[in-house]
Amino acid sequence: LSLRRVREAVVSTQSTGYAKIHDGQLVTQIRHCLEGTLNRCKETKERLQKEGVTIQFHGREEEEWTHYCEVCEVEVFNLLFVHDRKVHCESCARSASKTLEHFVVLEEYEISDLTEVLEKFEKVPPPPETETLESFKDDVERLPPCLRDL
Repeated sequence: LSLRRVREAVVSTQSTGYAKIHDGQLVTQIRHCLEGTLNRCKETKERLQKEGVTIQFHGREEEEWTHYCEVCEVEVFNLLFVHDRKVHCESCARSASKTLEHFVVLEEYEISDLTEVLEKFEKVPPPPETETLESFKDDVERLPPCLRDL
């Protein structure tokens, strides 16, 4: 499972309200990942704008593939550096052109959308049926061994 898949799953499920994570430690780790990703996206976008680089909003299709740099094969998230229909990470794009001349920078998610997802992402209490399942397991343990596997 890639880091991008985690980010995409959180972005898509949180925006529709379907992600329900009950493990507090996992929520903390995912939030940490999302915070770092959001900060890098903000910093990169601000730097590019200060340099006068145009960033075009591209959006993202629901079933769109994960993007990888054509040169170094690292995952590229949110800000895509495109030249001749090939995606590059910022580092490889700058190696080819320090000023990003002949590159188009595409943005997949608005920063405000990523921020909203992060703000809404939190641990939820376990559903009531979890307690019922636990009591069911206790009941099964009380059965005679010959009936437990039926």
